[in-house]
Amino acid sequence: MATESHQPAPRPIPQHLPFLTLVLLLLIALHAFHGPVRSWFSGRYRAETQFRRALDICLDEYVDPRAPAELIHGAIEGMVEALKDRHSAFLTPTVHQRLREHEEGRYAGLGINIDLTRDERLVITRVFDDSPALAAGLRPGDIILWAAEHDPDGLKQPAKTDLTTVRDITRVSAVLRGKVGSKVTLGIRRKKTPADLAKAGLKESAGALKGNATEDLEITVVRAEIRPPLVEVKLLPDRIGYLRIINDFPDDATRKVRKGLEEVVAQGAKALVLDLRGNQGGFLDEAIRIADLFVRDGVIVSTKNRYESENRVFQASPGGPGEDLPMAVLVDAGSASAAEILAGTLQDHGRAKLVGTKTYGKGAVSKRFPLGDGSGILLSTGRYILPKGRTIEGIGLEPDLVVHYPSLDELRSLPPEAPRPDPQLDAAVKLLKDQLTTTK
Repeated sequence: MATESHQPAPRPIPQHLPFLTLVLLLLIALHAFHGPVRSWFSGRYRAETQFRRALDICLDEYVDPRAPAELIHGAIEGMVEALKDRHSAFLTPTVHQRLREHEEGRYAGLGINIDLTRDERLVITRVFDDSPALAAGLRPGDIILWAAEHDPDGLKQPAKTDLTTVRDITRVSAVLRGKVGSKVTLGIRRKKTPADLAKAGLKESAGALKGNATEDLEITVVRAEIRPPLVEVKLLPDRIGYLRIINDFPDDATRKVRKGLEEVVAQGAKALVLDLRGNQGGFLDEAIRIADLFVRDGVIVSTKNRYESENRVFQASPGGPGEDLPMAVLVDAGSASAAEILAGTLQDHGRAKLVGTKTYGKGAVSKRFPLGDGSGILLSTGRYILPKGRTIEGIGLEPDLVVHYPSLDELRSLPPEAPRPDPQLDAAVKLLKDQLTTTK
């Protein structure tokens, strides 16, 4: 006898399932089209359409054909300039490469340190050992009047840049740097030494050595890879240490500063002069870690960005080797960005007096965006805020003790064999000596 098979009856489809499916599809569609929809309402889509139309017209209709990359780069440069922000810039592939090299603590250049005199002249303050500058005959104290970049193919006349009066030393660095093996000719004004006069067959005279005897030279330098020393450390009289951060704040700066600090403390330093003159900044995280060597607790710096979720507050932690050292910090118009953060943090925490002249005033958080073809955009994406709530953008830091560097005329009035005076360092040392005497 056959038996009936018992199969489960099919379950009815939930009535709410079609509704949930529709909601899920809508969510997926909304996510997929969120960017285009937002672009449409913000005007970005229409702007992109207009830009593509303009590009097509220029490529197809202009009398002389142009490469698309050339027009795109020009358009991007104009776009960034429209932001009217002095810290944002379009980076050509060459400039972008130089910036990356600089961040790594190496670059192709001459091997010199430069600074501005009070009358806005560009002066060479140091020539590195075994550098192209030394081989070419450049000297500390030389005034750079102009720079002429040689065409690597020798087909064009050198492109000359006037440097007679300089207000922004950061832009000069880009002029003096280039590719390894490239050539630049510098127009130099030099005060003659007794040896120079003797070589020329001239007799020494009081007038000649008081600044009247100068000569204008043209010196061509072949660029090479430069790895400048990052930190200079020495022990001054009265057990006052001196630590200069020479080459901005590249990768690994904190380790080298810590090593130099421990070295000078081991030599017996009871106070420290931190020299940030001419330091144009670098990586924010390196500046924060260096500040943490000297600050026991509290805020080091905070950033305010376009989106609140990206704002950051960076705190100090105890245990730094320089927390108990009396300090003075040397600054000038060449101290910028991360160097100003370090100096301003130490000033706000009462850890150091600033000595010198007002700093540059770069308070922008800069971020570099590669564009895929070697070029890039350097863009201001936020603002730095110091521990007491100060911003430095366009303002700079005011020293606690204003001391100016000698003018060019004052330097020229010195005998050639005399050491270059440094009244800013002298003032910082006196400040610390008085502080040490008071605390005894």
